[in-house]
Amino acid sequence: MSHQPPPQPGGRPEAWTTTDRFSPEQANALAQKAEITQSARNAYIAAHVVSDATAEQQIRQLLARILQTGRLALKQSGCRARSHKADGEGDDSYTFILDRGCRRVIKYSGPPTSWFDKEIRIPVGDLLAMLDERRRKELEAERRKEHQREAQEQRQEAHEQRMRTQRAEAEARRAAAIPAPAWPLLPPGQAYDGNGQSVPLPSPRRPIRDESTIRRVGRRPYVLFHADALNSPFFRNVAPEKRHEAIRKVVDKLLRAPTKGQVVVGPECITVTGQKVTFTLTPDCAMVRSLNPPRPGNNAPASYRADRWKVPRSKERE
Repeated sequence: MSHQPPPQPGGRPEAWTTTDRFSPEQANALAQKAEITQSARNAYIAAHVVSDATAEQQIRQLLARILQTGRLALKQSGCRARSHKADGEGDDSYTFILDRGCRRVIKYSGPPTSWFDKEIRIPVGDLLAMLDERRRKELEAERRKEHQREAQEQRQEAHEQRMRTQRAEAEARRAAAIPAPAWPLLPPGQAYDGNGQSVPLPSPRRPIRDESTIRRVGRRPYVLFHADALNSPFFRNVAPEKRHEAIRKVVDKLLRAPTKGQVVVGPECITVTGQKVTFTLTPDCAMVRSLNPPRPGNNAPASYRADRWKVPRSKERE
C-alpha cells in the first residue's frame, strides 16, 4: 500500500481512496496474523451475541473473505474493508477498520444478523468468479468506448481534412478567377517611402485608436506604402515611379476630413473608405498595407485619375 501525505490541519476531512482487493493468499495470511483489538471484539460480540473465542474465529474468517471480495479503501488513518453487496443486508454491510499497515483490526460494524447465520452464503470462489466476470464486462465496455472515441476522432479528422481541401479548392478557384495583372508591378513584399525608394518593413509600434490622431498621423510624410497597395488595380494606369505620389494624394484626401473618407478601427488594421477607394493602414499608422485589392468578376475596377485627387492648398496667413 502506497504512503500518502498526512491531512492538512484545518482542511477538509480526508476522503477514502479506493484500492485493490487482496489475493486469497494475502487475505488469509493477513486475517490470521492481524491483532484484533478488544473494542472491535466487543463490538462484534455485542452485535451477534457470541463468545469471545467464537468472535475471534468469525472475525478472522469474515475479514479474510471481505479482503478478497469486498470494497477496500484507504486514507492516512487506516484501511476500510466493506463486504460485497451480495454479502450484506440491503445497503448495510459488514465493515472492518484496520490500521494503515493492516496489522490491527480497530473497529467493527455491521447488520444485526451475523453473516454466519444467513441462509444464503455465496462461496468465495463463486463470488470471485462473479467479480472477474463483472470486471471483464467493464473492460470490454471501456474498450468499446475507446474504439468509439477513436472512430469519432478519425471521422472528425476526415471531416476537417475535407473542409481544408474544400477551402483550398475554393481559394484556388478564386485565385484563378482573378486575372494576372497586365500592368507593371513593383517587387512584392517590400515597403516604399514617400520618394518611391524601397525600405525595410516597419517594426510594429503601439496601436492608435483615436480617429483624430489616425487622420493626423496617417498623413505624415514618413508613412510607408506596401507593394500590395502600390500594385493595386487602382494604379494600373500610373507609372510605377509615380505611384508613391498618387497614393500619397489618395491617403491625404481621404484622411483630411470625415466627409471624404470614413475611418473604421479594427483589431488587425485600420480601414479607410471613400470615393470608391478602400485602403488599410497598420494599427500604428506606419504603413498603408493595401488599396482596392482585386476582386473576382470585377472586370472594370476603379482607376486613379489625377484630377479627382487634387489636395487643396492650405491658405497662407496674412
